[in-house]
Amino acid sequence: NQPPPPQSVGRTARAGVHLVTDDDVRVRSDERRRLLNELELERNQLMRNIETCRIRDIDRPFIGVWSLKDIVGHVATWEAHYVTAIREVRAGKPSPLQDFDESKRDAWNQDHVERKADLNFWSVLEQLRGGRHRLLDELEQISDEELTAEDGEYVPIVRSTLEHDREHWHQIAAILAGMAGVRKTTAEETD
Repeated sequence: NQPPPPQSVGRTARAGVHLVTDDDVRVRSDERRRLLNELELERNQLMRNIETCRIRDIDRPFIGVWSLKDIVGHVATWEAHYVTAIREVRAGKPSPLQDFDESKRDAWNQDHVERKADLNFWSVLEQLRGGRHRLLDELEQISDEELTAEDGEYVPIVRSTLEHDREHWHQIAAILAGMAGVRKTTAEETD
């Protein structure tokens, strides 16, 4: 008599073939669900805050020199950049986020806001919504194991995406509440 096979599932990852227990599969699935729920929560809050703004805020300076349309366009542009990063990683290429020159972030942001200057607010808002659909479509194609791997490339991209939403919904909320500033939303900001 041979012993029954172990309760595990074979998975092929980039590093090679290895066995994953049923508990591991559940943990990865739960982690994926938690990550996607957090992504949804932050986007829903951003959208609620955008919808709470007044019509006059669309094209007038709202946060610094940026109008609400500029902020929405900015978030939409970064979302497209995150989608591109995920596609590149899935294709076995390095993430373009790794090579992003942080010293040029403000100029890059301003350039991309100016590119949307001739679009109306509703088009920019639709870009934001469409970008999230594309992001979720890309994430759907990634296994739980790859998406949630601690040393993987996907978690930092997803974290950046949700932290970016959080940063901007906090800014909008502070303005709506008549506050001068916003509370820190990431560990880096609290240092």
